[in-house]
Amino acid sequence: MPRLLLLLAFLAFGLPAAAQTLGQTAGQAAAPAPRAATLALPQVQLPAVPDISAGHAAALGAGLFAGALAGSALIQGGFLGAAIGAIAGVTVGNWAWKEHGPED
Repeated sequence: MPRLLLLLAFLAFGLPAAAQTLGQTAGQAAAPAPRAATLALPQVQLPAVPDISAGHAAALGAGLFAGALAGSALIQGGFLGAAIGAIAGVTVGNWAWKEHGPED
């Protein structure tokens, strides 16, 4: 049922364009399309993204995986155990990279 409603909603978006096309083919004169108003947007300065090396990302990913696996096993499975373990694993992975990673 939700798929049918979603399909009908998508089809409803095409009806105004189809009605305009059908009206023009029935012999009515095509009116010029109105011009879209242009809006000048201000330039936005994005915050600086910290430089994360591939090794740091690998340490975070390994910590995330190992922590989620250990948390799920030690807290008898479930989402909560995996989430707690993942947070702890990312924290340990970040600490390990900061302490024992290559010096810049």
